[in-house]
Amino acid sequence: MWMIMYDYTLMAVIAGVLLLLTVTALGVALWSAARVKALQQRLMNQETTVLSLRGALSALCTSEMAADQRQTEMAQRLQMIAGQQEQMLLRDPEQGSYQHAIRLAVQGASREQLMEICGLTRGEADLLLFINRPPENSDPV
Repeated sequence: MWMIMYDYTLMAVIAGVLLLLTVTALGVALWSAARVKALQQRLMNQETTVLSLRGALSALCTSEMAADQRQTEMAQRLQMIAGQQEQMLLRDPEQGSYQHAIRLAVQGASREQLMEICGLTRGEADLLLFINRPPENSDPV
């Protein structure tokens, strides 16, 4: 009889341990499932953020390209206006040729070039060169 009781007690202990292991395994499984669900939600949020950032980056690139295009157009317009202004100065008999001659003198044009291009006399060309040409060899004091 003692043996039968011992067998029942042993079976009860084993059943209790198995029940405890089962409950623990179930708890770990539920905790793992909750953790996986939380990580999946976090992943979805990050994927949404990445898509949003891609859209913002695309819009920024488009805006940058439009700004570059406007800058190029403005540079072309400015260059065209500068050319038109140059032509207008050359057409003005009082100012245009002298302004052009001054620019050429500053850039290092010779007396003959000033006379030929701008229609200046020798004295006018010499005077413009004297006033506007930077010294060739300037020694610092």
